[in-house]
Amino acid sequence: MDSTLIYANLTGYLIVAAGGLVLGTIFGSKFTGSFMTMVHGLETRVTAVETAATARAAAAPAPASPVAAGTVRHAMAIDTHAAAVTRLAGAIEKHAVAIDDHGAATVAAAIEHHTVAATIDHTASAAAAK
Repeated sequence: MDSTLIYANLTGYLIVAAGGLVLGTIFGSKFTGSFMTMVHGLETRVTAVETAATARAAAAPAPASPVAAGTVRHAMAIDTHAAAVTRLAGAIEKHAVAIDDHGAATVAAAIEHHTVAATIDHTASAAAAK
């Protein structure tokens, strides 16, 4: 091969490499600028959300401690449960009275039926004996 051809090839490679380096630098700087703008916008949004969350947390009065908050919720749950148990006891009492009334009526009906049947049997026996 001719030395001129070798130098021409090496010169071509150097020009392509230099062009690639220049184009890569230009594209890289544009890409980096766009990426940094996107990251800055994202940071702005995150900061806005954090500020809103912090403002809401500061506006709401926090309990003295998590244990105190849990104790208050527990006491409220116990009160609600006690009210429900009281209503249930009242319902059980009404049901027991209804069962007693029904039982008394059933016993009275059975006695009346037995009395009528015994009277009929007794009357029939007396008539047959005559």
